[in-house]
Amino acid sequence: MDVDEYTAWIGFPRYSQEYVNGVKAFLENAFPIFCKGDEMKCPCKNCVNRTWHNREIIFDHLICSGPSPLHLKWICEVSQSKLSRANDDYMDCGTGMDFEDNLEEMFRCTGKRFDNVEENNDVPNAEATKFYRHVTEGRQQLYPGCTKFSRLSFIIRLYHLKCAHGITEAAFGELLNLIKEAFPTAHLPSSFNAAKSIIKDLGLDYHKIHCCPNNCMLFWENNKDKDVCDNCGASRWVVREKNGNEANNDPEKLIHKVPAKVLRYFPLKPRLQRLFMCKDYAKLMTWHATGRKKDAKLRHPADAKAWKTMDSKYPDFASELRNVRLGVAADGFCPYRSMTLSHSTWPIILVNYNLPPWLCMKQENLILSTLISGPSSPGNSIDVFMQPLIAELKELWDVGIETYDAFSGGNFNLRASVLWTISDFPGYAMLSGWSTKGKLACPEISLSYT
Repeated sequence: MDVDEYTAWIGFPRYSQEYVNGVKAFLENAFPIFCKGDEMKCPCKNCVNRTWHNREIIFDHLICSGPSPLHLKWICEVSQSKLSRANDDYMDCGTGMDFEDNLEEMFRCTGKRFDNVEENNDVPNAEATKFYRHVTEGRQQLYPGCTKFSRLSFIIRLYHLKCAHGITEAAFGELLNLIKEAFPTAHLPSSFNAAKSIIKDLGLDYHKIHCCPNNCMLFWENNKDKDVCDNCGASRWVVREKNGNEANNDPEKLIHKVPAKVLRYFPLKPRLQRLFMCKDYAKLMTWHATGRKKDAKLRHPADAKAWKTMDSKYPDFASELRNVRLGVAADGFCPYRSMTLSHSTWPIILVNYNLPPWLCMKQENLILSTLISGPSSPGNSIDVFMQPLIAELKELWDVGIETYDAFSGGNFNLRASVLWTISDFPGYAMLSGWSTKGKLACPEISLSYT
């Protein structure tokens, strides 16, 4: 069905009465069917059916920003009361799932869907095969007749409760057994390790790395078995005594050691691989070269001098359009929503510049890489906490990683590079190691002296 058949009003300027009437007709027909409570997913160009809003906000978005190109046909069909056809298109877009959990959104491919890999030309690599298998299995109903949860969404919700409330691994396993005993037909993993393996194969896990309490070093790689810091001699552990009676318990078991400081690192490679496992996103990852308007105007980072210099200096890297260009952003914030507390947690976030400009800075497309716990800023020791990220970036630059491209239907060697860092002036001082106050504080002046 050609989209033009339904674009009578949507082709008018957004300030015209015809367009306004079309938006009103769409909202009038859509809300009774697609809303939950008093909200519906907004199909504007910015929200792309990802964010829930009320009718007034969606109206404003469609007038000010315009509709998402992915949902033009659906919007027009709903506005003309072609609801049976519109429901099919809504499902095809991946915006309305068979189950209420919206499984595809968990894989960060909102508005997209994972296509049948059997139609592709090449065999996916091991990582892609595991991912697609879990996607297929995850779409299964939790039990026959269940419309609330899919198998995967229930596992993720249960795993989230375990992390949020400190449920032990043994208790999690016992809880799984109890649920399966109560619902024998439920499709659930047999143990905690099996559930964790599913989360890991989807690229949703993270690594806990112990740190020196004085930010001197990470107990990681060659230092993972050490108990004291090589630099300051501080202990890796905080020793706490358990409640108990020494007459009935081994004294050594009464001592409980917890790490003094923990860094949370989210591996980058599986997240980049996952982008190419969705056919629509795999196509968008080459937009900077195939979809960008090249008219000597600065419309995208690919038009900037830094990008062009990188391409001319490393033509082998630039020859593969799917290689990823990243920006590194770092800043501190107080997670407790109170300015009266002296606390600073530092996330390090990666920006994927291969995507179009209206997508690359969307929250769901930002890649959380590292979470440095507080209560104080890491200061100039931030490079200590960035070691896992730097090691992975070096591997992605020097060696790369085999990745399955769902759009082209083949495997390729994916590499990545960092174009620049993004931060405020204090953050710039920490990331660069250069003073931003006092003599030679200005980076422009400082560069002239070096």
